[in-house]
Amino acid sequence: MAATLAGGFFLFTKDDFFLLWKSALTALGFASNLYFARGKDYFDPAQEEKPLLHIWSLSVEEQFYFVFPILLLLVARKSLRVQFGFLAALCALSLAASFIPSALDKYYLPHLRACELLIGSLTAVWMRCRQPAVGRRCAAVGALFAVCILSTCLFSYSEQTAYFPGPAALIPCLAVAALIYFNHYEHPLKKFFQSKITVAAGLISYSLYLWHWPILAFMRYIGPDNLPPYSPAAAVVLILLLSLFSYHCIEKPFKKWQGSFAQSVLWIYALPMLILGAGSFFAMRLPFMAQYDRLGLTRSNTSCHNNTGKQCLWGDTEKQPELLVLGDSHADHYKTFFDAVGKKEKWSATMVSADACAYVEGYASRVFQNWAACRAVYRYAEEHLPRYSKVVLAMRWGSQMPENSRSLAYDAGFFQKFDRMLHKLSSEKQAVYLMADNLASSYNVQRAYILSSRIPGYRQALRPDDESTLKANARIRELAAKYPNVYIIDAAAYIPADFQIGGLPVYSDKDHINPYGGTELAKRFSEKQRFLDTRHNH
Repeated sequence: MAATLAGGFFLFTKDDFFLLWKSALTALGFASNLYFARGKDYFDPAQEEKPLLHIWSLSVEEQFYFVFPILLLLVARKSLRVQFGFLAALCALSLAASFIPSALDKYYLPHLRACELLIGSLTAVWMRCRQPAVGRRCAAVGALFAVCILSTCLFSYSEQTAYFPGPAALIPCLAVAALIYFNHYEHPLKKFFQSKITVAAGLISYSLYLWHWPILAFMRYIGPDNLPPYSPAAAVVLILLLSLFSYHCIEKPFKKWQGSFAQSVLWIYALPMLILGAGSFFAMRLPFMAQYDRLGLTRSNTSCHNNTGKQCLWGDTEKQPELLVLGDSHADHYKTFFDAVGKKEKWSATMVSADACAYVEGYASRVFQNWAACRAVYRYAEEHLPRYSKVVLAMRWGSQMPENSRSLAYDAGFFQKFDRMLHKLSSEKQAVYLMADNLASSYNVQRAYILSSRIPGYRQALRPDDESTLKANARIRELAAKYPNVYIIDAAAYIPADFQIGGLPVYSDKDHINPYGGTELAKRFSEKQRFLDTRHNH
């Protein structure tokens, strides 16, 4: 845990390190599976880039070990047959629960994973019962069949495997149970499982599990194109060496620990948890990390994005708000732009936005159906839009292109609905402004900046890579041209091809403008034009 946090402190952007810190705290509290079960946040890095993602399974085990002994008390004095039936019933309940819909990611839920752990308990009880002897040949065939089943699962299961967790997860679990059972008897294949290499691998398997994922996650975070060709082999060697070190220097010594339960809780759990938690908390406030907030390079949380209950006014706040800005995170990332331009032109704007929440009357998307903050934006607009004479619509238009139909924001009829809404707004409002969307980068811009400053020789070429936004911007321009008082504002045109101004990144990730970028774009924009100038080109 400490090594992973140290690696994240050195390599990660501040936003990503904060997420790593949160996942570490939940892991220390045996709840990382519940943390990851809530799903991937809009701004989260990819799951395979999260160094502590693998700890979810350890949390499930700990939760099982907390609850399972209590349930066992109910049948502790009963016969083995009753105990077996009780465990089988619990397993069946867990299996049945996997068919119940859940807003959380089922993959990480403990009650759905319980049946997999209960297979082990059932195996232990079964092996204590009297059974007819199994011959050497039968045991060998059974063990070989179990290995074949496990191998098939290993190469055929994927993220798309249905009923997992659930019935599909039982297949490899039952195969392992069969392997344990048949290896209870003497047979030729048993020698393989008793070989020195196999036993040695088993001894360090826990350490291997702990180390393999963080190393691979850091490699994915840096990017395979930015690593030398020998990096996969080097990673294997590093994982093996770290696993051997932690097994011999940490795991084995602590197995010999003779302290009391209270001492164990204090020295092995509470104190390390306090040190790691406090250390990471203060690390985020060191100048090394704090500079990115100070410079405005990180994603800003000082707005009412996703929160319509908070008044969000930008620009010359001594003036009554003249504009209402509606949209998604691609509206919110313009807040410092509106603030700087509004102060210069002596107007203010109210901004209301939510993640992935495009604004169009009659919006029908998954994010609107499932995201309360998005529906709150629409309620706010319904109540307050009539009192504004000017409205600004800013969003990730490319999310509405057919090639992005899997996007949560996608609405198949968006552009037809948007045309009807523009027709209505153009007759009701003095002016309607549409923000041309900025192009996404081929790579996380802030990550490239951070890594290039910390890894000698690191170079990541950045280029615009967003065909859907180009097509969507063209579509929006076509619609705007139909109405005399609908104007296109293309602040994104002032973004350099390398996504940097003054040597600093203007994006906080691949496509969101950071506060620094918004301010710098406002300077460039104001040198050429005025926002409320009705002579904008369509």
